[in-house]
This record gives sequence, C-alpha cells and structure tokens, in this order.
Amino acid sequence: ANNQPKVSVVLLTFNGADQLDSIIESILSQTMADFELIIADNASPDRTQQVCQRWALSDSRIHYHRRHENVGRTQNLNLGILASTGKYVAVLHDDDVYCPELLREWKTCLDEHPEAAFVFNAYRTLNAQGQTRAVYRETLPRCSPGSTLLEGIFFKRWRFDSPVWGIVMMRRSAFNHAGRFDERFEYWADVDMWMRLAEDFDVCYIDEPLIAVTSGEVSPHQFDDSFGHVQPLVERMFWEARMRHYHARPIRRFGEAIRHCSFVAATRAWQIACKTKRKMHL
Repeated sequence: ANNQPKVSVVLLTFNGADQLDSIIESILSQTMADFELIIADNASPDRTQQVCQRWALSDSRIHYHRRHENVGRTQNLNLGILASTGKYVAVLHDDDVYCPELLREWKTCLDEHPEAAFVFNAYRTLNAQGQTRAVYRETLPRCSPGSTLLEGIFFKRWRFDSPVWGIVMMRRSAFNHAGRFDERFEYWADVDMWMRLAEDFDVCYIDEPLIAVTSGEVSPHQFDDSFGHVQPLVERMFWEARMRHYHARPIRRFGEAIRHCSFVAATRAWQIACKTKRKMHL
C-alpha cells in the first residue's frame, strides 16, 4: 500500500479520440510523475477505445475503464473515482489544456492545508485559434473557509454560475464524507458537490490560470443546455444549497429564500431576452 501513488487522475472522456493523444501526453508530461491515470470512457463509439488501449500498453500508470453502455457523465465520474486509489483525486476533462505544473501545484496546496477538501484555480479561455480570449480569477486567498466561497461567491451570483469549473483536485476523505456526485443534477452535479464540500471543509484556490478551456467551436459541448431542461435543475441545486447552509438561521434563511426567488425571475427573464435577440438575428 505504501507504494501506491498519492495522486489519482480521473480523466473523463466521451468521443474524444481526436484530441486524446495530446491530452494524455500532456498529463503524462506533468512535472510530478508519481500518479495513476484512470481513463473513464463513457462507451465512446469513436476510436477512443483504440487510442486509450494503445496508451495503456505504453505506460503502466494508465488504467483504462470502458463502460459497456453510456451511463451518463455523473455516474461515469463516480465510477472513475471509485476505481482510483490515491489520497488525492484530480478530475480532468478530455477537451482542456493543462499546465505542466498543474498536479504539483494542486498537491502542494492540499499538503499545506490539510483541512481543505479541494483545490481549484484561475482559468484561461481560448478562441478557435488557440489564443487566450479571457482569464477568469476569483478574489480568494490561497485557503479560506468553505462558507466564504458559498456566501461570498456562489450565493451572490444571480445567474447561478459557479467559480469552480469542474476541474479540481479533491481529498478522497472529503469525497467519502460527502458521498457520491448526485446524478439528479446530471452535467451540473459537480457544482452541487463543490457546494456540499464547502459546507463542511475549507477550500483552496490558486490564483494562476493553470488550465485553459478550449473553444466550443473546437470541442463542442456534450450536454443538453436547452433552457427548459437545464434551468429547473440548476435552480433546485442552488435552492437546496441555500436551505442547507442557512438551516440554523431561520431569519437569514427566509431572506435567502426571497433572494433565490428574485434570482430565478431575473435569470429566466435574461435567458428569454437572449433567446429572443438571437432569433431576431437569424
């Protein structure tokens, strides 16, 4: 057991064959080499299986797990984590660009702050040509109470967006404490998990854009982002998080319920306005 790597990397993939070679190579080229790589393939019908099997034969750190059928992103993530063995679990996607220092920086931060459940960082977004379009940062210290993340950021964003974009390193003991990612919330189950972890633990943040998110023109989203399907899920998720966080403060809880309802109304009106504008330009 002492020979097991302390870090497990869970790489989620579906129909990612075209970019998998470069993604896997970037992971294996990390400056911290002591990790296992769990590739969780959600029954991709493209060449993903052939690509992953070839890499698994070339590097003993790689363990390839293919689902017999598409089980959904959340269950694929849960199964990938359950197949891993490390003290720390890094969740990566098959369509982003990772700095060579990413794993080392994440692990160092969690080593420094044993009360933290997970660590995330600033992000760069790329255009279709691979150039930096924007850098997204948060005004957070290197480590802070989870309540700071919840009350200061999550619960103040009227459009129900998240400062954590799904790519993190988390402590396995914290994952075991919180339970699995909730399949009710489908593609957005990771946001629910970060809010649940922030309820009971500290959170680490690295103010460096260690991850670049590729353009949707290059890597189209693999989820249904239609208004009617997504919005009720996201609203329910944030409602549960607010009520959970303020359960012992009834007056504040009532105020947060009013705030939540106002955010729902504002967000729906904004989304309808955006759709109307797009239709007018068609």
